[in-house]
Amino acid sequence: MVRRRHRRRLRRVVPRTRAERPPRRTATDRIDAASRSGFRNRTVTVRHRRGALLRWYRAHRRDLPWRGAADPYAIWVSEIMLQQTQVKTVRPYYTAFLERFPNIAALAAAAEDDVLAQWTGLGYYRRARSLHRGAREILRLHGGRLPSDAATLRTLPGIGRYTAGAIASIAFDRAEPILDGNVRRVLARWFGVDGAKLGKGEEEKRLWELADRLVHGAAPGDLNQALMELGATICLPREPICPACPVRNACFARAHDAVGRLPSATPRKKSVTVRVGVAVIRRAGKVLLERPDATNPLRGTWDLPAVELDGSGFATEALTRRFDQRHRVAVTMGACLGRTTHGILHRRLKLEAHGGTLRRGRVGESKNLTWVALDSLGNHPVSGATHKVLQLAT
Repeated sequence: MVRRRHRRRLRRVVPRTRAERPPRRTATDRIDAASRSGFRNRTVTVRHRRGALLRWYRAHRRDLPWRGAADPYAIWVSEIMLQQTQVKTVRPYYTAFLERFPNIAALAAAAEDDVLAQWTGLGYYRRARSLHRGAREILRLHGGRLPSDAATLRTLPGIGRYTAGAIASIAFDRAEPILDGNVRRVLARWFGVDGAKLGKGEEEKRLWELADRLVHGAAPGDLNQALMELGATICLPREPICPACPVRNACFARAHDAVGRLPSATPRKKSVTVRVGVAVIRRAGKVLLERPDATNPLRGTWDLPAVELDGSGFATEALTRRFDQRHRVAVTMGACLGRTTHGILHRRLKLEAHGGTLRRGRVGESKNLTWVALDSLGNHPVSGATHKVLQLAT
């Protein structure tokens, strides 16, 4: 038998030119590649660590008034109040609101002005209006009971995907995912999800997928609250307390020294500066307030009459026209009392306050004007901008 020797053919390596060489992989590229390759494996690993996360949460969670609430209505109120508002701000308002409106029927039966007055100082009054409308819809369409599934919850005013998931999981033990700023930061670091490489749309999709995988298991409501608590107290935007984290050994960002880089920064919406003329009309210790429409830039419920100014337009002329056209009231606007600024979301308002007097017309004939005693202003749902102007003008 003749043995044949198989000779290895040596492939001739032709050196590439500089233009043909692939670019050197950066640390960011390596992190993203590792994130993609280990995505499923890490998900399985982390799902097995749900127990550690839940044990940490039950041992270290903050004592908040809505924690442990068995009433779905109370959980709904807390989640609406916590939208864009810090926990420390919400605490006293939550308790007072439930004392005033203890159930859905009581809230639905209340006048909108009473609901808004109870909300005074918390800001973003659209949330209060959404709660009020939602309570009436629940009575009309759902027999007075808050829906338990996320899809139906999202049909109610002011409830999006995150809020629906939070209510369904915490109040009804449904396995529904959540994704707010805190949870986004936790998951991006834990799994190495890099929006700078993936693009914001793909990043969002992947984070929701992760949140959905994690929530399936025992105690979905506690699991979601554990993720929120971890982001609020340990996995902080700056200077996270990694040694105290219950999932530190499974954390991608910690293993790859990427905690400071993840999640990728979201470009901030450019601020828009708007000139606003504000009327301060007083009489016998009272000030004239207006129920704003869409053209009043102060966005409260009862506020000082105000109007956006075009270019170099005069505030006195614009305010005079507003009173005449909207309220059929004639006013004489006087000198500028002072200027200040106020921020509302991405808008920076440059407020120019002017004193004035009524010349013709009766306030009582307009349902959108009212006199309010200055010493009782704190009991009315007015915007922070109105408070600033009145401090400036008094």
